[in-house]
Amino acid sequence: MIGRDSLSEIGHMARPHGIGGEMTASLDYGLSPDDLRCIIVEIDGIFVPFFIKSFRTKGHESYLLTIDGIESDNEAKLLANKVIYALTDELPESFENEDEDGLYASDLIGWTITEDDTPLGIIDNIDDSTANVLLIVSTADNKTIYVPLADELINSVDPDTKTIDVTLPDGIKDL
Repeated sequence: MIGRDSLSEIGHMARPHGIGGEMTASLDYGLSPDDLRCIIVEIDGIFVPFFIKSFRTKGHESYLLTIDGIESDNEAKLLANKVIYALTDELPESFENEDEDGLYASDLIGWTITEDDTPLGIIDNIDDSTANVLLIVSTADNKTIYVPLADELINSVDPDTKTIDVTLPDGIKDL
């Protein structure tokens, strides 16, 4: 059985991509799926290993993963928004797990975006396929808002409540 003390958090699963079971995932610390023998996800309190059959690059730190045994979008949904772990002993020597409070864009999945302390929605995914990283935010009324991850738009970040307060340019919520 895999214990929490033998694992390092290395990224996040986002959501299924298409209907064939492919998953969008973000890996931190400059890791690539090539660096990993398997990824580990916590399901119902148990750390379960998954083996990557293939992958495609989606952005700077994002990948589209095909995972052995995951054949449909319904199966892939079970992994959506989960933290990805790896066995610490199997990580490359160059791996440096941050012990400081540094955050990666993928760490923000599941956080709440607010504007003037009014909730706008939940960060559902990250689009880092260009130099301008976007937070993909799902609103309560099932709309999607694309929020640029730019210092000049961020008023505050609260890791305790997992909220980011922003001031958005006029019209961005209507795009």
